[in-house]
Amino acid sequence: MKKKLMAMLTTSVSVLGMSVMMAPAAHASGYGCAGTQIDSYSVKTVTSPTGVTYGTMYLYYDSSTGDNCAVTVSNSTGGYGVSKRMTAFIAVCSETVASSTCSATSSVEDTNNYLYYAGPVKIHAAGHCIRPEGIIDYNGNGAYYNPTGGQHCG
Repeated sequence: MKKKLMAMLTTSVSVLGMSVMMAPAAHASGYGCAGTQIDSYSVKTVTSPTGVTYGTMYLYYDSSTGDNCAVTVSNSTGGYGVSKRMTAFIAVCSETVASSTCSATSSVEDTNNYLYYAGPVKIHAAGHCIRPEGIIDYNGNGAYYNPTGGQHCG
């Protein structure tokens, strides 16, 4: 009886430990997005040739709804846990094929002072390209992910 109880306890602890280890760090639902992460972009300063990364913009797509969702998350260099101006933005382009331009037909934006992340911002873009944008203003410096063209078309 004692061996059986120990075996059950060991199995339970092992299963619990595996479920904790397998939890993804940047899961969509953790930021209020549905779907699958399809990309991530460094949000960098432009004060040096290579830039300093202040955070990451995560982009998600929900194939069941055709919705895109984005969040801009600061890191420790970008003031994680300190109030600062942050933006998460997505524009829907009229273009249906990736190009160096984006003629925006609609957009959604979340800009405010945040401790950790801006967003989520969600927009329906099935059949069109999108242009995501992330900004973190911290300690007198601006960091950006700001492409000019449309991407993730379809």
